[in-house]
Parts: sequence; structure tokens; C-alpha cells
Amino acid sequence: MKKSAFLTFIFACWPGAGQMYLGYTKRGFSLMTIFLLLIGLSGFLDLWIFAVLTPVIWFFAFFDAWAIRNRGVQPSYPDDDFLFFSAPDSRQDVLQFARKYHRALGIGLILLGLYVIYNNLLMPALASLIGQFSVELGWLWRLANNLPALVLSMIFILFGLHLCRGERRSDRESGEEEDL
Repeated sequence: MKKSAFLTFIFACWPGAGQMYLGYTKRGFSLMTIFLLLIGLSGFLDLWIFAVLTPVIWFFAFFDAWAIRNRGVQPSYPDDDFLFFSAPDSRQDVLQFARKYHRALGIGLILLGLYVIYNNLLMPALASLIGQFSVELGWLWRLANNLPALVLSMIFILFGLHLCRGERRSDRESGEEEDL
């Protein structure tokens, strides 16, 4: 049974809601989560690069909802599932993905953390020092104001370093036992 074109349009204006309205709740949840995560990261960390990706997600979600609605025309459209990992083995899929790309993820997190520190702390502090040659406590206010971003960037860096270290010895030994 086809759903209402008007309601599909209304719900499709919010990424993921159109998919949920059409019965694709896992797909809709994935799109909504990605969209809100991008908005949250771009606002909280003051990273404009994430905000640039939000229209891409919005357009994909909007036209994906219409493709699902017109599924009768396209019978090869996939069944409902999460966008990146299948539901029953999602934990295993995430672990395999993380093991396969742990160095790239680690380097990416380190770079993201360093960029956040540079963008939110270093550049404003340098601008303050260059703009004013007198001693002031403006840097202390900036530090206090950007403390959440600093803490989160440190978490990114530490997690990235952890991922770059590679597998632990016990993980390698258990993997070798399985290979035998």
C-alpha cells in the first residue's frame, strides 16, 4: 500500500523521518543519527566542515524517502536495514571495521583533535596576543569557555593514539590460536 504523497513530502523534509514514516525505521534512524551528529559536531566543536556535509545527508534522505515510496516501480530496492552495518551482526561488523581500519581511524581522530585545539584555542589566543600587546586575562576566559571542546579533543587524541598502537598482545595470541 502506497503512503500519502503529501505526508511523505512533509516527513521527508527531516532526514530519516520520511523513511520512518514509510516503515524503514532502521534506515531512518541511521540517517537521522548521522544528520544530528553532524550538526552537533559542527556546532559544539565549531567545525564548519561537518556543517558542509549536512545538505548532502539532507538531499540523500529526501530523495531516498521518495525512492522508497515508489518502491512498486523499483522492486529491487533493498529491505530495511541500518545504513552501515546489518542489525544482527552489527557489533561484529563494527569490530571488524575497527580492526581493519584502526590506524586510519586513529590518525583521523588525532587530526580532528589537533584541529579542534588549533581552531578553538590556539588561533583565538594568538589573535588576542597579536591584537593587544598588554597583559590581560582574556585567554583565561577563552580557556574556560572552550573547556568542553578541549576535553573532547583530548579524548579524540587519546582514543586515536590507542587505535594507532594496534592490537594488544593478547588479541594477537587469541587470533593466532584461532588460525591453528
